[in-house]
Amino acid sequence: MIPAAVHFVTCMIVFSIVERFWPSSAPHRWWRRPLLLDLCSWLIVPVAIGAGITLAILLTNALMQGEHLSPWLIRLRAVVGDIPLFVQFVVAFIAVDFFSYWLHRAYHRFPFLWSFHVMHHTSEEVDWLSTLRVHPVSQMIDNALMAALLLVAGLPPRAVIAANALVGFLAVLTHANVPWTFGLFGRLFVSPVSHHWHHARAEAHSGAPMASAANFGAALSIWDRIFRTSVEAANQPTRFGADQAPAANLLSLLLHPLQFCMERLRHRKSEVPRGQRESSALR
Repeated sequence: MIPAAVHFVTCMIVFSIVERFWPSSAPHRWWRRPLLLDLCSWLIVPVAIGAGITLAILLTNALMQGEHLSPWLIRLRAVVGDIPLFVQFVVAFIAVDFFSYWLHRAYHRFPFLWSFHVMHHTSEEVDWLSTLRVHPVSQMIDNALMAALLLVAGLPPRAVIAANALVGFLAVLTHANVPWTFGLFGRLFVSPVSHHWHHARAEAHSGAPMASAANFGAALSIWDRIFRTSVEAANQPTRFGADQAPAANLLSLLLHPLQFCMERLRHRKSEVPRGQRESSALR
């Protein structure tokens, strides 16, 4: 809890100054929002992320103790374990960002996953504080899965934790309310302007926020260019948010996935079986 508080205060000081002197085309004060929701997110989500990584470490340590490991996995872990720590960190950073890209695409592709991710897109003012308006359950599971894959491959926990921390810091930067494109560095790293277009209200998609399939990268912009999901623009979008989103309060957003499942279940129960409909039509 203390590291999370230190992280929050540090970001508040740094990005308040940055957004004050380099505001975007639509400057605003970061505290004009559902402030309690974002403050609670900054307290809850780091705990969820830490829990996910801790769970991955515990499970990996338990699984790697046995003698049932495949020879190729043993060789892979030996090779990865022998490379310098800095190289391990670079590998972990690239892998975490790569997995994050595909997870992000999945959250926009599948309705059940979107019921978690829509929480992040309820922000109508995108800035550093809106970064952690995400569902803690999905964050815990995502980080557990990604960390477990890297740990099983032989990367040490400190490299995985450091890589997650760097990706997290860059995510805060990309949400900052500044008109930065990063120039030539934007070909490698996700810029605030680039990521802001990912949060732009998808009014051109008939009210379907999942259709805004562009700029999914967390830290590196190369994945969007490689997999043709990149949209480049020099200006800032004028409106943010998601259509047909739940109420922007903590309880509604946390319970939204459960509500989504219950509504789907009620919908299926209310459907009349096809055979019954055909039988009624013949009478």
